[in-house]
Amino acid sequence: MSAEGPIAVLDVGGTHVRHALWSPREGLGEVVDTPSPSLLRHPGASVEELKARLLTVICDAVPAGPSPVAGVSFGAALDQRTGTVYGSAPLFGADTATLDLPAALRERRPEVEWHVVNDVTAALLHFVSSRRGGLRKVLLMTISSGIACRTVDLRTGTIATDVCGLQGEVGHLPAVAELAGQPIELTCDCGTVGHVAAYASGPGLRRMADALRERAADRWAVSGLGRRMAAGSGFETALAAALDAEDPLAAELLDAATAPVADVLRTAVCLDPELDELGLTGGVATGLGRHYEASLHRHLRRQGLYLTGERAPDWLTGRITVCAPGEANGLIGAGIAALRARARGAGAPRGDAAPAAPGRRHHAIVRDASGLLHLSPRPTPRPGPGELLVAPVVAGVCGTDLQMLRGVRNDAAPVLGHEGVARIVAAGPGVRDPRLVPGAQVVVNPTHPTDPSFLLGHNTTDGLLQERALIPATAVDEGLVLPLPDVPPGVLGALIEPLAVVRYASLALAEHRPRTLLVFGDGTVGHLAVRTARRWYGPEVRTVHVHHTQDGLEWSARARHSADVRLGRAGLSVRRLAEAIGDDPLAVLIATPAPATLSCLELALDAAEGVDTVVDLVGGLTRPPTSTRLPGVDLAALRAANRAGRPQPPHIGRLGTASGDKVRVLGHRGVAGEHLLEAAAELCREPDRYRDLVTHVVSLAGAVPVLNRLADTRDRIVSGRRLVKLAVRPQEPS
Repeated sequence: MSAEGPIAVLDVGGTHVRHALWSPREGLGEVVDTPSPSLLRHPGASVEELKARLLTVICDAVPAGPSPVAGVSFGAALDQRTGTVYGSAPLFGADTATLDLPAALRERRPEVEWHVVNDVTAALLHFVSSRRGGLRKVLLMTISSGIACRTVDLRTGTIATDVCGLQGEVGHLPAVAELAGQPIELTCDCGTVGHVAAYASGPGLRRMADALRERAADRWAVSGLGRRMAAGSGFETALAAALDAEDPLAAELLDAATAPVADVLRTAVCLDPELDELGLTGGVATGLGRHYEASLHRHLRRQGLYLTGERAPDWLTGRITVCAPGEANGLIGAGIAALRARARGAGAPRGDAAPAAPGRRHHAIVRDASGLLHLSPRPTPRPGPGELLVAPVVAGVCGTDLQMLRGVRNDAAPVLGHEGVARIVAAGPGVRDPRLVPGAQVVVNPTHPTDPSFLLGHNTTDGLLQERALIPATAVDEGLVLPLPDVPPGVLGALIEPLAVVRYASLALAEHRPRTLLVFGDGTVGHLAVRTARRWYGPEVRTVHVHHTQDGLEWSARARHSADVRLGRAGLSVRRLAEAIGDDPLAVLIATPAPATLSCLELALDAAEGVDTVVDLVGGLTRPPTSTRLPGVDLAALRAANRAGRPQPPHIGRLGTASGDKVRVLGHRGVAGEHLLEAAAELCREPDRYRDLVTHVVSLAGAVPVLNRLADTRDRIVSGRRLVKLAVRPQEPS
C-alpha cells in the first residue's frame, strides 16, 4: 500500500463505496462494497453529518501500514486540480458548500498519501488504458445515480478543464423531455427542474417510470414491465427482463430517458469531430447494455447530424461503445491516477497535460495597483537565449508574501511566489546545463548571490503563482535552477525553500554546540526548526517554541511533533522565558514577521543574560534596524552580510550587549543550492514528519479569495482552520 506495495483504491458513488487493494502487477484484490452514507440513503441527515460519515468510511477503508497511498475515485463535481468538491446531488443533494476533500482526509489520516480524482476521470483512465492506437479523442459518460462525462486527448494526455477545474458536468445541463407523447418536467436531485439527470440518471429513470405509470395506467397494467413489477420484481430487474422480451412500453420508457443523453452526444460530436469514441458506463448504461445502445442508435438515426447523418449514417453511431462490466473500472482508474501523480512527483513529465506552446496565454494571480489580487490571463512568453519557461507544479505562500500583500514590504513583482517545484516546459538557446531539458522537475533558488535584479516573486521577476513562469538567463547561468534527483511527494515541494532556510540556520548554529534551541515564530520556518532540531543539532537538544498567536499555540498542542516547551508570546515575561531556556548554551532562531523581529531579539537577549548565546535573524527587520541591547550595531547590514549561502562559513558578528555580555549574531538572505537539495532529500526521506504542515491546498482560482482575505486581516485562519503552509497547485493552461 506504499510506493513499493499495492495502492488502496476507493470508488465513492451515490449508492455504494467500493474499496480494494490494487497494483499494476497483481491487479485488483477482493472488492468490499458498502452502502454510501448519502442523502439517498439518509434523507433526514444534515449535510455536515453526511460528510463526516463519508470521511469516516473512506479513512477506515485504507489499511494501516508504512507510508500508505490511497487513490480515491469520487462521484462529485470537483476541481480536478485540487480535489475540492463543489457538490454531489446523489451524496449531498442541493448543497454546494465546498469540501476540501484531500485536506479533510489528511486531517483525519495524515500518514496517508491521498490522491483524489473525479469518478468519471478515474473510469476514463482505465477505459483508455486498453484502447487501440490511432484514436484522437475519447469521451466517456457515466449514467448511474448521477451523470457526467470526461474527454481526453490521447495525443497529449490532456483532460482539459475550465477555470474551476471542471469538465463535462453534462448531467446538470438543461434538457427537454417527452413521455407518452407529452412534455414532462422533472426535478433533478440537485433541486433544479429540467436537467439531463432529472430524466436520464438512475433515479431519473425511476421517476420517468412513475410518471409513465400515471399517464398510461391502462397500458402499464398490461405491459410486461408493469406485470413484472406487480408480481414483486424490483424496477431494474423488471425493466431489463421486459426489454429482453421486447416489451413496447419498456422500450418507450427507455427511449424517453435516453433522449437527453443522445442530445448531448450529438452536440458533442457536432462541435468536436475528433471524438473518435463515445463510451458509456455506469449502472444504468452497463446494466441495460445492448438495449441502451440500441435506444441511442434509434435517436441518432432518426435525428442525426446535419448532412452527415444522411450521407454517412454510421459515422456517429459507430463511435458509440456501451462498456461491458469492468471495462471502465473506477477502482483501477483511481490506482492509475495515483501512480501518475506519484510519477510526476518523482520527476517524470506530466502524463495528463500537454506542454503549452510558447505564445499561448496562461493564468496568473496578479496584483493590481491597489494591491488586490486577480486571476488574469497573460501572454505566455517564448524563452530567449539562456532562459527557461517552467510550469509550476506546486507553489508555496509564505510569511514574506503575506507581508507584501499587507503593505509591510514594498516589493513590486505583480506575481508573487518564490517557493515550490516546477517542470521545465521549454529551454531557450544557449542553456548550457544538459540536465535542464523539458520535463525535468526543478526547484528555483529565489535569491541571486550577486545580481540584485533577480529576486524571484519579489522585485521585477514574477514568481510562481501562475501556470507558466519565465526564469531569466542571469538565474539560469548562476545555477539557480536545480534539477531534483527526487521530488517530495504530493504538495511537500512547497516546503523545500523554508526547510532549506532552516537547514542553513542549523549548519551555522550547530557549530556552537547549543544544548537548547529557542525558536520564535509559529509559521512554517518555526515549526520546521522545531521538527528538525534533534536531527540536525543532536538527539539531546531541548526545544523551546514561542508562538506569535494563541491559535498557533493551540495548533502545536494538537500536532504530532512539537517542542519540549511551548509558550505564547502575549504576556511572556523575561523571567518565564529565562526559566524555560535554562543556563545551557543557547541557539536562538527568530523567524517572525519583520515588525516583531526586534522585540523578540531583545526578549531573548534579556532572558539569556549570562548564557552562552548565538542568534540567527531569519526574519526581516523594520527601520531603524537597531536595538538598545546592541549599541551601534546595524542589524540589517549584519543580516545582509550572508546572501544566497555566501560566504561559507557565514559571517557571524561577535557583539557586546548593553549589559556587558558577549553574543554572536548572524542573519541571512536566501540559501545556497545545496541547502535546497538537502531539504528536498529530507522531505523525501521523512514525508510523514512534515506532511501536516501543509494545512491548506488550493488551485490558482481558489487562492485568490484566500490571499485577498489574508491581506486584509492579521489572523491566519482559513476555512475555520489554522494556516501554517498554503500550497497552490496551478493547472495546465486550457
